[in-house]
Amino acid sequence: MSVSRILAKTIDPDLEYEVIGIDLAKNCVSAVLLTTDGEVIGIDRLDYPELEKSVQELSPTIFAMEPCTEMNYLVQKLEGWGHRCLVISGKNVRDYIESHFQVKKLI
Repeated sequence: MSVSRILAKTIDPDLEYEVIGIDLAKNCVSAVLLTTDGEVIGIDRLDYPELEKSVQELSPTIFAMEPCTEMNYLVQKLEGWGHRCLVISGKNVRDYIESHFQVKKLI
């Protein structure tokens, strides 16, 4: 299975996502969206109102993020809309990616 990588400007609520990883900043969010079809979608900048509008329309999804000042507010909102949030320390992000998204090699 080949993985297609797509650069998008917003979250498409019509797609099913396995995990959405978000990097929170002061005024915007960067996101990596992994679809159930194996596509990797990257969003460079997404403002908070647009993120909240898109997320409300999604089916329950896992959101992963690093701890920061904006995290508590966003976790409460996301869980209120039925999503599951994982807060991962910065030094454990790489380990999480390797253990949860490891591609098995065919021999």
